[in-house]
Amino acid sequence: MKLELIIVDDSPLWLSLAEKLAKTHPLVRSVITFEDSYDAWVHIQIAQPQVVMSDIEMPGMNGLSFLEMFADRLPFISSSTKQEFEEVARELGCVDFVSKPFTKSELHNAIDLVYNKIYGKKVSA
Repeated sequence: MKLELIIVDDSPLWLSLAEKLAKTHPLVRSVITFEDSYDAWVHIQIAQPQVVMSDIEMPGMNGLSFLEMFADRLPFISSSTKQEFEEVARELGCVDFVSKPFTKSELHNAIDLVYNKIYGKKVSA
């Protein structure tokens, strides 16, 4: 089984990079991206994706708000340029936190952790 991943980031640069790196992971079936957090919020409620990767600092609804609303229902990978957000994000329920700039390996490891949480299997890409 492969994952459906939603990526939310108000920065086109980080959004594009995360999408390109996520698409290279062998356990990712599809990636849908959103620059607007409200559009992502609507999509998450309707589509009920398997995994969400969200930036913490965004205008409008930020990544911590996403965690408060959805972390009990689906796994999250949080990301930020500010490491100090990691502790709060983990307390709110994110599966993993990747600091920007992140590498392909760091993102793939986060996806592996989420896959293990969903399917209870250890994977190595």
